[in-house]
Amino acid sequence: MKALQGVEGRVVWAEYPTTACDVGQVRIRVAAAGLNRADLLQKAGLYPPPPGASEALGLECSGVIVEVGPGSAWQLGDRVCALLPGGGMAEEVVVDSRHVLPVPEGVSLAEAAALPEVYGTAWLNLFQLARLRPGEKVLLHAGASGVGSASIQLCKAFGSPCWVSVGSAERLDYCQSLGAQGGVLRDDAHLPGLRDFAPFDVIMDPVGGAYAALNLELLARDGRWVNIGLMGGRKAELDLAQLLGKRIQLTGSTLRNRDDDFKAELIRELRQFVWPLFEQKQLQPKLEQLYPLKDADLAFATLASNQVNGKLALRIDPSLE
Repeated sequence: MKALQGVEGRVVWAEYPTTACDVGQVRIRVAAAGLNRADLLQKAGLYPPPPGASEALGLECSGVIVEVGPGSAWQLGDRVCALLPGGGMAEEVVVDSRHVLPVPEGVSLAEAAALPEVYGTAWLNLFQLARLRPGEKVLLHAGASGVGSASIQLCKAFGSPCWVSVGSAERLDYCQSLGAQGGVLRDDAHLPGLRDFAPFDVIMDPVGGAYAALNLELLARDGRWVNIGLMGGRKAELDLAQLLGKRIQLTGSTLRNRDDDFKAELIRELRQFVWPLFEQKQLQPKLEQLYPLKDADLAFATLASNQVNGKLALRIDPSLE
């Protein structure tokens, strides 16, 4: 088969070894694959996949099941999407059947390719780790991103008002259209304006160092701060007296290197609590652009621009749509 691989900072569609479909696994013929910042880092040689995972790019995909290993309840021909440690940008992928979700009614295969990673990340960090409760106030940095778009919609669906920091006025309007109460631009002049909306019970932050001191100031007593990325640097100076005095819980979180059982439980909760909301039209896929495979370089460059509202995806097999 062929797969998209990162080679010396470029993406290359080339031959890649196939994998046997073992007990509890399924093989998916890939229709489309979502793009994530982890793919950018891996392409640049900065984020190798976990041990045993595919070296091909792609943390999520959609498609049709073409092989079912013993012990799996999925059927041949099922339209699905999947959370992956790697390998989604390929003609086919073999995955733990517990990490597979049905394509929601009314959602296309292309749209479904951009759901598992962002909704998995949002659910894990807001509801499992931060234990978000209805009525609690949330701050989402990079609110217009794929994870931000999913998080805003989940906050609205489960009754928690949220605010955002974003890169432009247009992106702030986009976030408010999804349900955010308001927010600020992320430049030095506007970011301190988040104090007007504070205190927050939960902050989810993919930026890291550059926002750390402000996050600590903005949190309420017993607030929960989940750091999910380092776009703004890995080091920060913090006033630990505030951490202690407010009883702040600071959690570092990643999803890709979690074990199979952990991911299986996460997928189970998504299917139980989140997936029905797509059919009820409370959640919407936010796929800004679907690129043909020949434009993979352009897709990666667009993602790297940090100007995307929602998600980007690559179409791998147009015949499946």
